[in-house]
Amino acid sequence: MNHVHPAQRPKTPDFRKTLWLDQHRSSSRGFGKRAIYFFLRPLLSSRHRRLLSPETLDACKPELVLGPRGMPIETRRRWATAHLRVRDSTILVQGTGTGWDVVSWAALRPRRIFATDLYPFEASWAEVADHCRTRCGVEVVFRQAPLEDHGFLPDGSVDMCGSDAVFEHCRDLGAVLRETHRLLKPGGTLYAAYGPLWFGASGDHFSGRGGLEHVFNHLLLEQGDYERYFKAHIQPVEDFQSGGRYVELDLFSKLTTSEYLEKFRQAGFRVDSLILEVSADALAFRQRYPERFAELERQSSSRCTPDDLLIKTNIVRMTKAAS
Repeated sequence: MNHVHPAQRPKTPDFRKTLWLDQHRSSSRGFGKRAIYFFLRPLLSSRHRRLLSPETLDACKPELVLGPRGMPIETRRRWATAHLRVRDSTILVQGTGTGWDVVSWAALRPRRIFATDLYPFEASWAEVADHCRTRCGVEVVFRQAPLEDHGFLPDGSVDMCGSDAVFEHCRDLGAVLRETHRLLKPGGTLYAAYGPLWFGASGDHFSGRGGLEHVFNHLLLEQGDYERYFKAHIQPVEDFQSGGRYVELDLFSKLTTSEYLEKFRQAGFRVDSLILEVSADALAFRQRYPERFAELERQSSSRCTPDDLLIKTNIVRMTKAAS
């Protein structure tokens, strides 16, 4: 859908790189909050299920339907490794960026971690590797590599692959999944949490700048109007992993939940469990701007269901079939 034509871009902004420790801390939750979420999660899921149609629930069969932050990252890690002997396992963290997400995997004390990204973050990676070695006793090997080609790892050498906020940016997700399938041992686990999804609020990781009324600009605006909106809200200094950069490079899969699930199956994975997160911004937009939301439904009907406009994130655990 919308992306910014080079001729319409402002001067390419300078980029900053958020410190890995800041990213790790912002994603973490204390034990008390995790305990509260644990007891409230069934109730919250029951409430959020009512927001989605029976057709979507039947097609996707989610284990849980939650609101934002209903599944803290520490809980996700335990959920992802529920069927894994973590202490004996090799984990590959895909699309690690600064390496912030490696810390929460290392806390589980796996045997070894590989972590990769398309772009190098050497200084950050060195700090994270040292942190994991001294705090957790886990060796971490970082490599710069595209997700479609991890030739430095042999077939069936990894027990688990995990990623956060990566799959929504894979323009050739099929190629990524084929390489992931090659790397995993038979019976290995693939965990992925990804979003906001393209058809949801702020699906371009940029719309919403300027207020709630803008969260669906990437779907509602014509190309020229979107380019003017982008130019008006791009910052002189953007984070390297910000929406501004993703829009300029058009780094989006642009898939619905059902389309992601189908791609997983086509790649040879069995989907064991799915958790859906519903967007608070999408719900607020629908309530405050009902006519615009109805127009959004009409415009998007050929590509997605009304529920896809509400779903923000997929959290999925899969298995490579044992030979």
